[in-house]
Amino acid sequence: MSNTEHLCMGCMKDRGDAPFCPHCGFDAAAVQPFPGLPLGSMLQDRYVVGKILRQNGEGFEYLGYDTVMASTVTVREYLPQNLASRGEDGLSVSVIDGCEISFGEYKAEFLSYYRSVARMRELNVLLPIYDIFEENGAAYTISEWVESITLREFITRSGGSIEWSVARPLFMPVLSAMSAMHSGGVQHLGLSPDNLVIVREGKMKLTGFCIRAVRQADTDLAPELYSGCAAIEQYVMDYETTESTDVYGFTACLFYALTGVLPKDALQRRTDGRLLIPTAIMRKIPPHVVTALANGLRVTPEKRTPTFERLRAELSAAPTITAVIREVEAPQREIPQKHAKKKSGLPNAAIWAISCVLALIVFTVVGLLWLSHEDQKNSSVSSNSSSSTGLVSSTESRLDESEAVSEDAESEEIVVPELRNENFEALRAEAQQTGEYQLSMSAEEFSDTIAEGSIISQTPASGERMKRGGMIVVTVSRGPENR
Repeated sequence: MSNTEHLCMGCMKDRGDAPFCPHCGFDAAAVQPFPGLPLGSMLQDRYVVGKILRQNGEGFEYLGYDTVMASTVTVREYLPQNLASRGEDGLSVSVIDGCEISFGEYKAEFLSYYRSVARMRELNVLLPIYDIFEENGAAYTISEWVESITLREFITRSGGSIEWSVARPLFMPVLSAMSAMHSGGVQHLGLSPDNLVIVREGKMKLTGFCIRAVRQADTDLAPELYSGCAAIEQYVMDYETTESTDVYGFTACLFYALTGVLPKDALQRRTDGRLLIPTAIMRKIPPHVVTALANGLRVTPEKRTPTFERLRAELSAAPTITAVIREVEAPQREIPQKHAKKKSGLPNAAIWAISCVLALIVFTVVGLLWLSHEDQKNSSVSSNSSSSTGLVSSTESRLDESEAVSEDAESEEIVVPELRNENFEALRAEAQQTGEYQLSMSAEEFSDTIAEGSIISQTPASGERMKRGGMIVVTVSRGPENR
């Protein structure tokens, strides 16, 4: 829409001459609440500023319109009200006396952080940032806008909770993206049912990025911490925020989706870390998922699932030992004793003794296999469900020497290789053998130029540095759409 005279500031659609928008009902005579930018303000002689979508200690987020691309966008403005206010002209930013250094430092962090997020545009669960600039003494980002509803609203519309079979395809792409983000040095620290949104295609997107100072207590900026999703280290300054901090927030959102309630606030859980799940819902959640939830929601960071890749393994590892035992036991129960006599020709006492020895051998082997399986998973969780309240409690994770070795290996850095045009399955098999990096597919797209099964794009990009054993997320070609 080249002519913005009739542009609705509430939905960025043409309202014509109507005083109220026929699409959203927004009043054409409305005034933007101070100190937000006035409705219809122009940035970079290109972006029209509409209504405020949200605000926090970092600044404002507006609905916007890109007059060059003729598309709706999201405008993010750095204007921390603890440090600055709007100037008399209604556009410029006036820094409070004595706050100039803090304002400048956080502004530099704002620009650096969002540039790092912008480099993650290959991740399909993120809304791409395609412009970052300074103007009016403030800083701004321009990102794609899509019509969506929050996870909170989606769960409400779905009856209060969803089953694991529905949650899995929604959450796992976000998990992969979070792993890639942390490999690139980007933390979110604000995962919540309000910052995860569901778009029309039924996929989940991640929003709500902010600089670290807004996601921690006791800083110069007003904190925005989501009760039930914020980890203890975001409240207590004795801890450092790490990948496990975002693991906590992600797991809390998954817990909410499956149960319809959020965990108690992390400060309250310091004295009682148990998780309450109604019995009726508990029966619908696979046991290995309950285990993963308990591990990811440990209050103490040192006992919590440390990485998203570990969380992925726990969410994907359904227990098999019960099935193995049943397969071994079933034939023994089905053979009548009188038939066993005829085949062996041995007295009952001998048969009984041999059976005991064989059973001991079988269970010893099964037990060794189970212990080996557990060592590979490097995690141990106990979840106890109360017959009346559905109480779930978790115990400390068991860390062994193999985990310490893997963490040391991850501290080394490597140069990200060029993977484009390479076969995805072949590279993934090679990566599993070498351990240099891990490979994860975020999406498949049609391509007329890249062979089917080959990699179209990657994050991080080739030539960048990342931790050894870190995750590279790729988009894989499905071949040409028309065949």
